[in-house]
Amino acid sequence: MFKALTLYRLPAHAQPDPARLDEQLAALPFTPCMPTQPLSVGFVPPRGKAHGPLAEWVNGHLLLKLQFEQRLLPGSVVRERVDELAEKIEQESGRKPGAKRRRELKDEAMLDLLPLAFTRQTSLRVWIAPQLELLAIDSTTAARTDSALSLLTKAIPNLAPQPLMTAESPAACMRAWLLDGVAPAGFGIGRDAELRSADSQNASVRYTRHGLDGQDVQQHLTEGKQVKKMALQWKDRLELVLTDTLQLTRLKLDDSVFDQDGATQSEQDPFDADMLLATAELSELLPALFEGLGGVTDGLGAAAPTPVLATQAPSDEKAPWD
Repeated sequence: MFKALTLYRLPAHAQPDPARLDEQLAALPFTPCMPTQPLSVGFVPPRGKAHGPLAEWVNGHLLLKLQFEQRLLPGSVVRERVDELAEKIEQESGRKPGAKRRRELKDEAMLDLLPLAFTRQTSLRVWIAPQLELLAIDSTTAARTDSALSLLTKAIPNLAPQPLMTAESPAACMRAWLLDGVAPAGFGIGRDAELRSADSQNASVRYTRHGLDGQDVQQHLTEGKQVKKMALQWKDRLELVLTDTLQLTRLKLDDSVFDQDGATQSEQDPFDADMLLATAELSELLPALFEGLGGVTDGLGAAAPTPVLATQAPSDEKAPWD
């Protein structure tokens, strides 16, 4: 199950070609960092099985997985090494290195220290829903989403994700939902929120496991505080936090959903079962959320096709194009 989502529009003409996709991804596989390489990123099999497909289709939905490996080199260690090199130069020449020379020494220090640094591996998933015309990255960190988009567009030249925008801003809609005490159809207001003032003081108030229908919340809103994030519930099946940048965090399916759908007793492959369950829920939730935000726009004020719940294909189909 996805933990967080950063969403992009992916119009039909800008989607990957299933016939070429595996070959395109195979050109940028993950390989561990070389001794002096600070970061390595590449594609790995989403199922976690060696030599498996790099593109997994489940019921018309596509899942990709990116692997990151980073050499951990604290800045303090680099500075100590630069100071050592600078001191050695001063002893030999009688002059302290200038700013330009210290920058060069930093590069030298990095080359010396990187082969000795520990490495850390992390991964993220990319979900493409062709019938919804959406691409989602399982992260809300700008550096990671930017890196993922860069690698995706390098591997798949025709891929053209676009920022997803709605007619109404999430902040304005969340404020209205809290003031009225009513969320869009299918949604319920949760018990977590962050409110922040729009002035230079940037004062903020956080509510955690706290009712959001009290007078204190109403007063903060009427005084001008904006809603930065707010917890929502979807049909008592899924919990999430919506941010003012239209990102979804803390996604969590209710345990009863697994029992109702028979996922815990199913003989189906766990990867397929989890993927089917997650995409089915999100394929209903996201169009309803976009409708509650006034619909999707193209960024220029014109309405874009709003994703609608697609008719699910039989689970043994790999992709709608096959």
